[in-house]
Amino acid sequence: MPFGPLLAALAEIRDPRRPQGQRYSLSHLLLFSVLAVLAGATSCQKIITFIAVQRDRLNTAFGACFRRAPAVNTLRSLFLALDRDDLEEAFRRHARELNGTARVTGKRTIALDGKTLRGSFDHLNDQAAAHVLSAFASDAALILAHLEVAGSPGEIAAVPTLMKELGLSGVLFAADALHCQKEAFRQAAATGNALLVQVKGNHPTLHDRLAGLCASQPPFDSDETVDRRRHGRQEHRLVEVFDTAGQLDAEWQPLIACVARVSRLTFEKDTRSGLWPSRAEIGCYACQIRLDAKTLARAVRSHWGIENRDHYVRDVTLGEDASRIRQKPGGMARIRSAALNILRANGVRNVSQALYVNALNLDRLLALGSS
Repeated sequence: MPFGPLLAALAEIRDPRRPQGQRYSLSHLLLFSVLAVLAGATSCQKIITFIAVQRDRLNTAFGACFRRAPAVNTLRSLFLALDRDDLEEAFRRHARELNGTARVTGKRTIALDGKTLRGSFDHLNDQAAAHVLSAFASDAALILAHLEVAGSPGEIAAVPTLMKELGLSGVLFAADALHCQKEAFRQAAATGNALLVQVKGNHPTLHDRLAGLCASQPPFDSDETVDRRRHGRQEHRLVEVFDTAGQLDAEWQPLIACVARVSRLTFEKDTRSGLWPSRAEIGCYACQIRLDAKTLARAVRSHWGIENRDHYVRDVTLGEDASRIRQKPGGMARIRSAALNILRANGVRNVSQALYVNALNLDRLLALGSS
């Protein structure tokens, strides 16, 4: 049966509905929601439309017995009633299975980053937009887990928790400057992993010390690359790695083994003048373990990947920021994540094109669950 592992994971979710009068299997209804998103659905109404149009084929493929598509309010009520932890556990189980089959070369990097579901605010009830922290396996382009948090302050406290819950070892966690926190470094080490973070002005003393360290000694390794793949854009990157032994204070010295200085020189063509104006940027990254420049360069870029391979796709292609689900928006967010993981596990790079093809050809969509 296609999508067998996903269906099995969804079957473990506790059904919040009363047994009397149930017409629709919970696991099949959630699975069909994922399939609808894979065909381009961006709302509960569009999910129900997909089920109504493809009902006979779906019944045959998955052994379901939907006599008709459920009402939109049935689906909305279900997402409100579902236990968030149960749905997250089912998602993580399926993500682990997909990640276990992915081919990884070099040091495994897990990017940690938060995202605001901007359309979930509710001014009438004085409710801020929901904020979700995600773990993203950069090499496989898979979302491994989520934690719903209360904005950026909640995100800081949630990172050590998510590191522990993932149960991974031997990986390099990559995070932005918000997570340059001693507790995050300690939790990474306690779980047998390491942390790489950018250091900015939120830690001015540490930033100035690391910048001075880079300026006062030669690097022990460096890596230079030129990226000309983008139309009308070229980027020159130089990654230099410096040893920190004996050069930091007593609190930071056990946590930071090396520092990487990343220099980027970007040229973008001005279509009017034909000139190539440049822009220079220098970033400073603290790493908990000593790594070579190529590995660190790949890890830094992998953290940027969560922005353009996950967050950007969710907003532009899957319409997440435009979604006005205000109560428990995390349920629909996990459905989108499951759909994205299925596409990435099948090697899909152009998500928008894949959704269009899936909408036209159900056989193509069902084939995604057979790999």
